[in-house]
Amino acid sequence: MPDLMGHRAKWGLIVPERNTVCETEMHAAVPTGITINTARIVRDQAPTWSNDAEFKQMAQGIRTGEPDALTRLMRAELDYYIVGDDGFTVGRAEHEAIATAYEAQTGKGVATSARAFLSALEVMGIRRLAVLTPRLPSTGVVSGGLWEECGYTVSGAIGLNCASAFEIVNTPEADLRAALATLCASEAEAVLATGTNILLMDLAAAAERELGKPILHINTVLLWYALRQNGFTDQIDGYGRLLSAH
Repeated sequence: MPDLMGHRAKWGLIVPERNTVCETEMHAAVPTGITINTARIVRDQAPTWSNDAEFKQMAQGIRTGEPDALTRLMRAELDYYIVGDDGFTVGRAEHEAIATAYEAQTGKGVATSARAFLSALEVMGIRRLAVLTPRLPSTGVVSGGLWEECGYTVSGAIGLNCASAFEIVNTPEADLRAALATLCASEAEAVLATGTNILLMDLAAAAERELGKPILHINTVLLWYALRQNGFTDQIDGYGRLLSAH
């Protein structure tokens, strides 16, 4: 149901409770007439992690708290929902099962990280990619093996070795630039930056121009996917070629 501010659409966004970047970046980029309405995902796990098991436990805690966050947002009678975390510790089937469950819960369309990235890669014709992630598993298998499972080649990956949401959001710009440059120097056709708490939407667009390859930041990709799935064709400058040209 539209209102004066959200006369084009009212969307819901759920984010992990310590995430302070995703909603801010989306508010900055979303077209006028579409509102982003946020609920936080509450979890019981410790705010830090030091190994793969603790990181997966943290990710599972976020998924466990997502339905409650969606329930709170549903009271605002929204048109669409965005899941503002990357969730890349599971494969495609589990990703899709989660998204389908959320659509059944809300009765509306739902944007998830896997859906958004896979759609963007298809639209842009990309088959070889590199991944920047807050934490690279000790196995070296990024994104739960999702990309290989879907037929993509991962040409490189860099983990920022972050041990908390606070460390993610405070990653120095110089470190982000260096990581993007290294990944762009690989055989990848594009770099995928996961982690919705990485402050990267503006920087990714600038680095894309400097390095000559698409850099797909998760917050930008989620916003792009939500727009296109809802029939909005706005092409938005300043956040990379995905939003400006596709």
